[in-house]
Formats: sequence, C-alpha cells, structure tokens
Amino acid sequence: TPKTTHHFAPMALSSRLPVLRRALGRSTNALRPCLAQQRWAANGHAGEALAPGVPGGAMKLSDIAKVQLLMNESSVKVRELWLERYCDNPVTVAGVLAESDYRTLQSNAEACPMFVAPVPRGEGYMNLVWQAQDGKLFLFKTLDGYQQNSPMVDLGVNLFTELLPSHQLVLLHAELKSNLLTKEEAARLVRYMREAYTDPKLFEWVKRFNHSARDFDWNEFLSECRPLEQWQAMTGSAAS
Repeated sequence: TPKTTHHFAPMALSSRLPVLRRALGRSTNALRPCLAQQRWAANGHAGEALAPGVPGGAMKLSDIAKVQLLMNESSVKVRELWLERYCDNPVTVAGVLAESDYRTLQSNAEACPMFVAPVPRGEGYMNLVWQAQDGKLFLFKTLDGYQQNSPMVDLGVNLFTELLPSHQLVLLHAELKSNLLTKEEAARLVRYMREAYTDPKLFEWVKRFNHSARDFDWNEFLSECRPLEQWQAMTGSAAS
C-alpha cells in the first residue's frame, strides 16, 4: 500500500538547544547522554534531522482498515477490534483516544510541537526528540541519528480522526521505523508523549521548552518530573 512520506519540518531549535547543551554538558551523574548527543545539542537543528521524503507516517485510516465496517460497530467494539488487531504485531502499537483527550492533545501539540524524551539505556539514557505535525502526526528521532545524518525516523505515530464525528474516538497507530526500540519501549514513548500534552504539570515543561527556552533547565526537569522513574513504572501499553 502506498504511503505518504513525511519528515521533520524546518523548525529551528536553535533557541532551545543551548539550554539543553548547558544542562547535558554539566550533568555529572550516571545518567549522562553520550558525547554524540552533546555535539548534536551544541551544533544541530532538529529541523534538519531528516531529509525530504523520509518514511515516517501519515497514512489514511482507509489504507489499513475498512472504515465502513468500523462505522457499523459500536465505540466499545471499535476499540476492542483496533487493539486486538495489533496486539501481536511486533512493530505496531495501537491506542484509542477519547474525543476530549484528543482535543487537548491536538491543541497543545499544535502550540508546542517539539519535546525530548529520555529513554533508559543501561546505566544511562538516550534522548529522542519528537515533532508534531498538524497535531495528528508525531515523528521521533534520536539525537544520535541526527549526529550521524541518518535519513530515517525511528518511530512514527499517526492519529486517525475518521471516526471522531460518529464514535467520538481517535485511533492511534504507532509504527517502528528502525530496530532502535522494542515494541514495549515504543508503547512507553507513546504514553509519555500523550502525558506530555495532557498532564498539566508536565505540559508546563513542554511549553517552557517551546516558548521560553531560557527558562528551561534539563536537570531541573529530570529532578522535578522524574521521567526516567516514571518510564520504569509504565506498563507496555498505549491503549489508555
């Protein structure tokens, strides 16, 4: 099935990256990002991370599901069918959002399209940056991937709104684009991203990162929001 290819829009992060550079550079604990990530923070712009035409996402729901058949089912049944379909798929994470959650997420993502997610790796962690496009497509890429000028994204997340008018549901489809993450890690990333836009406390940090970069302190964020500890406590599900 043909897929539309998407890439990071040319949205400069220059106003935010110096803050991350200072924070990551002075980190002295064991959870310290690798040197390549620090170089990315010092020299790169996330908007340049992907070349045009890179596979990342957005498909229509009709590309992967029979929409008319879903329209004939109840909201409860649609949710059940959608989650069941991808339960054993090794590269796809499925989720379902209620209309109210989607409206909040979409509005906040359009206002604040970028943020960083630390993913535990051994005694340390790696950072992934995501970019939201139209509040419906979310592209994830590692800082290392940018440093290496990789043409690929690592995770693409689509929100399908075709059933919103009839069922007040939005179907989430997250697909692994590389071997970097396990399916469980992808599910946790999706949950982290959803919480970043729907949890008021966490979203304050997202807003600060996007609009008040000078007030964003990476170490303070790690200390106050404890994303690494929350990551460990998450279950491997994006359903909610």
